[in-house]
Amino acid sequence: MKKILLSAAMTAVLMASNINLKVDNSNLKRVAPTQNGAVFSYSPIVQKVIPSVVNISTEKVVETKIPEQFRRFFEDPFFKRFFGPFGNIPNHPQKRKEFALGSGVILTKDGYIVTNYHVVSGAEKITVKLHDGRKFKAKLIGSDPKTDLAVIKIDAKNLHPITIANSDKVKVGDIVLAVGNPFGLGETVTEGIVSAKNRTSIGLNAYEDFIQTDAAINPGNSGGALVDLKGRLIGINSAIISRSGGNNGIGFAIPSNMMKFVVTSLVTKGKVVRGYLGVMISNIDASKAKLYGIDHGVLINKVEPNSAASKAGLKPGDIIVAVDGEKINNSGELRNKIAFKGAGAEVTLTVYRNGKYLKIKAKLQALKTKKEKIQDIETLKGVILEQQKNYVVVADIDPNSYAAMRGLNKDDKILRVKTIKTGKWVEVHTIDELKKLLKGLNKGDALIEVERKGEIEILNL
Repeated sequence: MKKILLSAAMTAVLMASNINLKVDNSNLKRVAPTQNGAVFSYSPIVQKVIPSVVNISTEKVVETKIPEQFRRFFEDPFFKRFFGPFGNIPNHPQKRKEFALGSGVILTKDGYIVTNYHVVSGAEKITVKLHDGRKFKAKLIGSDPKTDLAVIKIDAKNLHPITIANSDKVKVGDIVLAVGNPFGLGETVTEGIVSAKNRTSIGLNAYEDFIQTDAAINPGNSGGALVDLKGRLIGINSAIISRSGGNNGIGFAIPSNMMKFVVTSLVTKGKVVRGYLGVMISNIDASKAKLYGIDHGVLINKVEPNSAASKAGLKPGDIIVAVDGEKINNSGELRNKIAFKGAGAEVTLTVYRNGKYLKIKAKLQALKTKKEKIQDIETLKGVILEQQKNYVVVADIDPNSYAAMRGLNKDDKILRVKTIKTGKWVEVHTIDELKKLLKGLNKGDALIEVERKGEIEILNL
């Protein structure tokens, strides 16, 4: 009944309104799938790409330990009467082997291969299988968790490095192919389009500029190739959004330009040294657009002393609208542009100040991060915190720690804290601020708000 009433109401609205729609009712021109013996096929592209994509298998040893509260439970004399064997639970961590599968892409003739960091993270043994069936042990050259990229190397001959395209020239709607090793089945190719570009704030990596695609990407595809119709690499398949764990048509690839910067840095320097400007910024929302008379760019709220921004003459209230002539729409874009120019690079910033556009040159500094293992805060023992610009992130956490048992995870971004002392939510921007808020509190005396994969969680610590 509700559906019928709703349909009637909608019909009444449509009848009472006029709308001009752009309609094209002309017939489609249809052609046969074969003409002059030719068949529309991606096969030539696939045959070009597949020799450059490898299967990766990893082996690592993980430790597990029975949480202390469960140990006390089973060591109670009453329960020992019923659970005798469980009363002798070992106190030391138990080791077991874990195996995983993924994909990688050959970049050079001498054996450098790019893959995802999460594919090889913690691996004690990495095995690469080539298209022709040969297998090689691989050595980890370097990794960058912040972009989820890693470089490995094999000692092999007759390799087929992939051709790399400029990912900035990719357009939404372009047809793309994803090549990888889903579910360990072996070489698999799926087809789709570029659904979106410059996806940030997904909550997967610290630095995000994803190409979104509906080409099927499933577990095991990680580290594989996303290519255009010339067979050129435009991205490294990295993640999917899915409620079931399978493909839902929302996959993400790390752009080839970001990959090139990270790989080159890891191979030549052994680490990634990102550029740093030294400003605190915010996006131009509707109210700021009305106030400043500009609808894009990022507003500088604060300039750090002795930073690249300070030395260049940037001021609070300035709006950065372009970097080296490339338009900036939001803070994520600016952060990526600056980071992947690299430390020491000189950039030209287009700045909107007091109704005028200025060109300001800045020499970028190196981005430095601070990590601290917490020992003196009861509820955070076993947690390693990292200072990332103006927020605090959980860099690592002991799975048997109190914080882990209360739900705190690695890569959680800590936003706010509410304690029995403050009685209100307090924003957290530094490790020292967090420690000050939690110092001296008993377990259960604080609520902590974290951002996890784009969603907000509130935990009781």
